[in-house]
Amino acid sequence: MDIRGLIALSILFIALVSPWCHSGTPCGKDNNSTDSAQNSIIFISDTQSPMRFEKLILKTHRNEEATKILFNTIASESHISSIFFFGDVTAIGSFNSSWSTIDSFLTRLKVRRIPAYVAAGNHDYLLSPSAGESNLKKRFPDFKRTGYSIRNGSLALVLLNSNFSELNLSEELQQQEWYLHELHALEQDSTIKMVAVGCHHPPFSNSAIVGHDQQVRDKFVPPFMKSNKCRLFLSGHAHTFQHFKDTVANKHFLVIGGGGGLLHTLKAGEPSELQDQVQWNTEYRMFHFVRGIISTDGLSLNVMMLTEDLTGPQSVYKVFIPFNNR
Repeated sequence: MDIRGLIALSILFIALVSPWCHSGTPCGKDNNSTDSAQNSIIFISDTQSPMRFEKLILKTHRNEEATKILFNTIASESHISSIFFFGDVTAIGSFNSSWSTIDSFLTRLKVRRIPAYVAAGNHDYLLSPSAGESNLKKRFPDFKRTGYSIRNGSLALVLLNSNFSELNLSEELQQQEWYLHELHALEQDSTIKMVAVGCHHPPFSNSAIVGHDQQVRDKFVPPFMKSNKCRLFLSGHAHTFQHFKDTVANKHFLVIGGGGGLLHTLKAGEPSELQDQVQWNTEYRMFHFVRGIISTDGLSLNVMMLTEDLTGPQSVYKVFIPFNNR
């Protein structure tokens, strides 16, 4: 091959391996790579199938198929350290029949010894709260109804129960006391460089269907804001993707409710406190999961989203959150 042929081949190769984010900035490596040989943490929420009455109100998008595509993509990745669900794992958590797709996915994870953790959602308690929570505990044995934490290297994830109607007053106070104590303990722990807090209901969202949750904003956000190591707040419930940022404190709030439930549109305008950092203005923000990778400098988050025809998922949005070294 002559020199002109080599140049043409090189240009073609670069074009093929350089995907672009939705915003037009390079996303880096291919969407199905793990960005490096480092183990990744997967975050996903609202993987429930649509309920019959919901389909009368909202538009469907081949939802069950989308969830299976996301699960197959995740299960095919080579380097995964753990997976976190942020609620509404199934449509009706108390019905064993609702768990078939999830159980198949969890079995694939178990074979590879990949642990999965959960923060409970409202659908997980639907119809029979005790049966729903029992089904959660069978699949996610680390789950605690009044909060628990998981450590993954230098990152600690604090998972809270935002279903306040399912907690009695004593349990609600117990969780809040534990939450404050745990954040203090993690703040003093030199092995932990960053803390992420997660629950099902979002403190910020302008979803046209559910909006934000005021109790989460009042109870969970103030301690998060006061903690030096707390940098990321994850939630679902709103079936969309949103990224709110406190630019002064460099705190990030991600709504990642795109696991398969009926997609939500957004109301005009923004929450008065923070603005959505996501710039594209499509009617729906499609099904997705988030891949996180811890480096020596911080946490890289990569939003992997399906296209409207369900090909993908593709890398559409990246966030890097540096460790706070104060």
